[in-house]
Amino acid sequence: MNTRHKHKSFILWSVNFSTVLSISLVMFLLGFITLFIYHTYTTSQQIKEQVSFTVYLNLGTDEQQAKELEDEIKKNPKVKSTRFISSEQAAQMMNKVMGEDHLSVLDSVNPYQASIEVNLKAQALKISEIKQFIVTVEAKDIVDVVDYRHDLVTDINDAIYNISAFIFVLFLCLLFIAVTLINHTIRLTINSKRLQIRSMELVGAKAGFIRRPFVVRGVILGLIGSLVADGLLAGVLYWVYSGIKGLVLAEHIKIYAFVGVAIVVLGVLLSFCFTYNAVRKSMNLNSSKLYK
Repeated sequence: MNTRHKHKSFILWSVNFSTVLSISLVMFLLGFITLFIYHTYTTSQQIKEQVSFTVYLNLGTDEQQAKELEDEIKKNPKVKSTRFISSEQAAQMMNKVMGEDHLSVLDSVNPYQASIEVNLKAQALKISEIKQFIVTVEAKDIVDVVDYRHDLVTDINDAIYNISAFIFVLFLCLLFIAVTLINHTIRLTINSKRLQIRSMELVGAKAGFIRRPFVVRGVILGLIGSLVADGLLAGVLYWVYSGIKGLVLAEHIKIYAFVGVAIVVLGVLLSFCFTYNAVRKSMNLNSSKLYK
């Protein structure tokens, strides 16, 4: 009798363990791909904001006028940052490339124009927005031309779009797999208890009374599995933080916390819904389905 009890306990433990393992692995994958999407997005935003535009000013432009134009450009809501480069600073920069005496062939005449380097915000790095910005700036009297790498902007936008589309499809596939796997695991677990459910029906137990212990256990297993997934994600984040400096930052803590809470809520909610549905389908079975 004691051996039989131990055998039943082992079977129950193994069933619960497999359910928790399935939920935790699936929720971990969902959490991981969610954080991957988030970091892909933030990285793409940073890449976009590294693209610079050079506003070349007319030769002989007064520095005060240039500073006033820079202040005006800074006030544009599309602009992230600006940097004024005087003609003398431009010459010094070219000295490092072409040599200290490269202006001697021009009798030390400085041919370099003063300029303003502009970095737009990531959301403004669209061809239509860029053209509008350039038209506005080039309309200024002291501006000669606005130069930027059109091909680079196009390549960055196309690459980010393609990567985002791929990741979104991958996320949807993983979400479908997650829902299907958790549903099947819980259904198999409840299906193995159909004789127990039938016995409770035969003694007159009401549907709510029959469902309650299964639903409670399902919610508890979902909670445990989700917490295990959060623990695995925390371990991965710590490993990344230790190995790749600058990727996991304190400013991301709120996002990590939100994803962790979302995993717990989703895991518990899916477990509740699938357990409730599985128990409902296991009730009032006819003999052919009950003993199959």
